[in-house]
Amino acid sequence: MAKGQGRFTRACLGRGADSQGRLRLEVGKRGLMKSESLKITKVFSSGGDVHYVLPHFQREYAWEKDQWRTLTADVLAVYEEYSESAPPEHFMGSLVVMNDGTRSGTMTAFRLVDGQQRLVTISLMLCALRDLIRADASRAALVKKIDRFLLNADEDGELRYKLLPTTKYGDRDSYIALLDGQTPPEANSRVPAAYAFLRSEIQRWVEANLIEPERLFIVISSCLQVIYIELDQRDRVFEVFESLNAKGKPLTQADLVRNYIAMRLAPGTQERVFRDHWAKIENALPEKNVVGRSKLGELTAFLRHYLAMRTGRLCNTEHVYARFRDRAQQEYADGAAFAHEVEELHRFATYYDRLLRPENEPDLEIQSRLKRLDVLEMATAAPFLLYLYDKLAQGQTARVDFLDCLEVLENYLVRRWISGEPTNYLNKAFPTLAREIDPTRAAATLKQALATRNYPSDNRVRGSVLTIECYDRQSGVLQKLRLVLDTINRRLSQGTGGYTVLDASATIEHILPQTLDQGWKTYLGDRWQEIQEQYLHTLGNLTLVTQEWNSSLSNAPFDVKRNKLAKHALVINRDWFGKPIGHWNDHAIKERGDFLADQILEIWPAMGEAPIKATTWTQPVLVRFMGEIIPVKSWRDVAFQTAERVLEMSSIDAFIDRGLKSYFSREPFANNATSWPLSNGYYIYLQLSSAQVLSLCNRMLEAAGIPAQELEIETT
Repeated sequence: MAKGQGRFTRACLGRGADSQGRLRLEVGKRGLMKSESLKITKVFSSGGDVHYVLPHFQREYAWEKDQWRTLTADVLAVYEEYSESAPPEHFMGSLVVMNDGTRSGTMTAFRLVDGQQRLVTISLMLCALRDLIRADASRAALVKKIDRFLLNADEDGELRYKLLPTTKYGDRDSYIALLDGQTPPEANSRVPAAYAFLRSEIQRWVEANLIEPERLFIVISSCLQVIYIELDQRDRVFEVFESLNAKGKPLTQADLVRNYIAMRLAPGTQERVFRDHWAKIENALPEKNVVGRSKLGELTAFLRHYLAMRTGRLCNTEHVYARFRDRAQQEYADGAAFAHEVEELHRFATYYDRLLRPENEPDLEIQSRLKRLDVLEMATAAPFLLYLYDKLAQGQTARVDFLDCLEVLENYLVRRWISGEPTNYLNKAFPTLAREIDPTRAAATLKQALATRNYPSDNRVRGSVLTIECYDRQSGVLQKLRLVLDTINRRLSQGTGGYTVLDASATIEHILPQTLDQGWKTYLGDRWQEIQEQYLHTLGNLTLVTQEWNSSLSNAPFDVKRNKLAKHALVINRDWFGKPIGHWNDHAIKERGDFLADQILEIWPAMGEAPIKATTWTQPVLVRFMGEIIPVKSWRDVAFQTAERVLEMSSIDAFIDRGLKSYFSREPFANNATSWPLSNGYYIYLQLSSAQVLSLCNRMLEAAGIPAQELEIETT
């Protein structure tokens, strides 16, 4: 807000478009409209009756502490400059209104096109001042003056209030309660917070003797001024609203879409469409709530994903309004068709609300599976899930098929997360997915489609379990990790008639501790640092316990941890640690990782691949690699010979990039029996089981881009 002297006596508004398609203010294209500089006292009709109502496209009260602080600082500065002989003028920006006829006989009503934020805040400031002095009988006259600014004393109902904010998020109910001296209802409105801040500031000024209430009222009512612009009835107020973005918070993409909807609807249908559909969309998907990593408001995120479902492309976050407008202009030539599109938006918003809050899904089976997908951060899959919900509602997709699709999506997302695949790919993969789906065979065709979209093979999953760090303190990562381990625990409990659960929230326990004391370092030997760096956060070293157990296990020696976990209630702990384990080192962590990988591949099986297979309990005798026959004597020899030949066609960097660095080193591994020198100067780690050799071979082929069928292993 800027201070200044002088008056604006005329202003003209016209319509034009900038390079981004937004409306701008211009001079001289539409002729003159009534425009003048008014003091706040005149805005509120100097104590007489006036009523400001809001068009449907107005957003909620959106000012926050930064704007409140700016306003109070400006008011205090004007107060300090005030003198009766030369009262300062402080311009706050514009109020744009349109005459909306008379109410109750003679009272003029106006539609408030722009200026809601500052006018509500000024009203709350006056309300706060009134409430602070109400108990002081000597200031009863000032209380009455303030009431005449805020209320139409001779009116009832909504007409009693000179200004009524929007109904969104409970703004109107909160505002009315405050003006009536009542406690605001529980709601998401920012109005009570604004009132509390303003009251606190004024109280601080009074207690510090910075202001005198009567003079503060004069400053607010007579020194604060606005450019008061009254539009002609021929002006399209929603277009003017879109062009105005001066003081206060910028319009969001959702604000602009709301405005465009008002522009496209015929006046006779606006009330019904906004009441029955758009208002319910905004209530279901509050823009103040953010979605996932995008940090978009819920309504903007919904519109973006809805457009992606319709068009097959996920647009830039800053272009949601523009793409919505472009599509509407191309697809809906008349107002009736566009009104039906808003009704469709309402229907899909209901589905989107269930994706964000699965507890709102009435079907308990669907709800349960959505909750699991929610842990996996399924926002990227939202365009496809909206499509799927639509087909379910239309009866084209059976309920059981819908449920199967949710399982297929879980399979895809879990395997990609375990494999460390980047999530940005999904933003391109999911919007186009519906084109390949037969809604009458949704799950079967979904499997086929996802199998071609960077779907991790069994070998990739197994290798990632052994080598990729899957622990991170971020809550989203921990939730995924807990879901995977809990699901494995439930599978291991099959056939027992039930499964155990923790009696408190699950935490992640590192068997090999995150901080090694001297005892652990001695226990691990010379390679303690290498082992910790490579295996600390891999799945084989992690398990589920309560926080109480986590604290008690902490840095305890392995024997202590093993004995305690052997008696743990969860099968995933009791069964593994209840068997003899000689030493907890890299070999033991890999062995448990292999076991967990087996469970993962059973729970979330491959949707289509042909990995190398061999009976691992038999003895290998030869390897066929791309037509070459290579005699071998052991499973270690299989890995060695495969590595030698694959490295002739690829680089060691490709292996390292694919998470195989723990198997290759420039220096011999601590135990020479586990280190075999390769012809390229590296050493390969071969203290591996037969199953681990098969996994390593598959991963080497995958890293080099060699088809799995090019390697065959013959056994006795």
